[in-house]
Amino acid sequence: MTLIGAILKKAQSKESVSRRYSSPPPEIKEDVIIKKKKKLLVHKFAHVKPAVDLSPPRYTPALMLRSLPVYHRQLLHTYQENIRLLMAIKRMHFMRGKVDCWRKAPPHTATEQYYKNRMHFLKQVQNENENMYWRIVNSARVASTASLRKHWRRNRCQILHRAQAPFVLFPPVPKQIIEDAAFAPPAGVKRPRVFLSLRIRNGAVLGDLTAELFTDVCPRTCELFLALLNGDGLGHGYVGTCFFRKVPNLYWSGGDVIHNSGYGCYVQRGRLMPIGAENYHFPHSMPGLLSMRVTSDDEVCGIFNITFKPLPQFDLRNVVFGRIIRPCKTYEAIRELGSPLSTRPIVEMAAARHRVDGRWVYGQPNTKI
Repeated sequence: MTLIGAILKKAQSKESVSRRYSSPPPEIKEDVIIKKKKKLLVHKFAHVKPAVDLSPPRYTPALMLRSLPVYHRQLLHTYQENIRLLMAIKRMHFMRGKVDCWRKAPPHTATEQYYKNRMHFLKQVQNENENMYWRIVNSARVASTASLRKHWRRNRCQILHRAQAPFVLFPPVPKQIIEDAAFAPPAGVKRPRVFLSLRIRNGAVLGDLTAELFTDVCPRTCELFLALLNGDGLGHGYVGTCFFRKVPNLYWSGGDVIHNSGYGCYVQRGRLMPIGAENYHFPHSMPGLLSMRVTSDDEVCGIFNITFKPLPQFDLRNVVFGRIIRPCKTYEAIRELGSPLSTRPIVEMAAARHRVDGRWVYGQPNTKI
């Protein structure tokens, strides 16, 4: 028996005939689908008719005709009249006249004369007030009674305090303090002096420091210091820089004209490399010394120190090239300022000056930082 014969025999068996299979749903035609009708809602007053005629009005062409040439002439006449009126107002304004559209008064009336007299009087009063103001501003200030009494109380306390001291006809000149005689100038040698003005940034001026430079021992180092003190002409200079490290009662460091933080190194004009350490002639054996820092590569970059006590640990690492003239109130005031771990308060060099051939030379501010 073949395969097709077996399939036909199976289809004619009693099991296939007696078994009921579910038939597919009948096909639905679209034209036979009955749509559900919606029930229309009728308002209860739908039968009422309006009493007013709601139909649009009839179009009558005769009513819409306009006399365009007449309207054009009227518009042009109005425009020309406005131009003439505007030109008249402008002419009166240029001639400094008063335009008043609400008042029709003949010229040179009593009201106009009163107005002119009033304006003239007010101008005179204004001129007198200005003259009085400038006289008050330019006159010398007269102190008030309260301020005079305050000054007298202060002077009276000073008089009573000084009256208790012994009388000295000629007060002695304060003698310079030099703990180490090696720093005294040799006979016949006059060392130059410079004056450094210090101030707190955005604050008060602390005072001046007078420094003596050892040009006879360290001429190149002193030349570098003076060049930066005056300004090299390229924007580098000490004026305007701050002391980036301030250790109270130990030393201050400043003079970084490149970064103003202690990490810069200045090279003089005409040089490819910074100058080296000139010599270590003087030790740090007393307070009030000026020394220039030497890097590990034997370079002097213009950064200097002000010492407040003997610092032998600075020897062979810093070149001593000057000293602060003491006694000095500013020196005693700044030695207590600062902190090893902070840059506050920010103290900067406000000004610098020194004498050259009998005239003052002032330092130029730093414009590179």
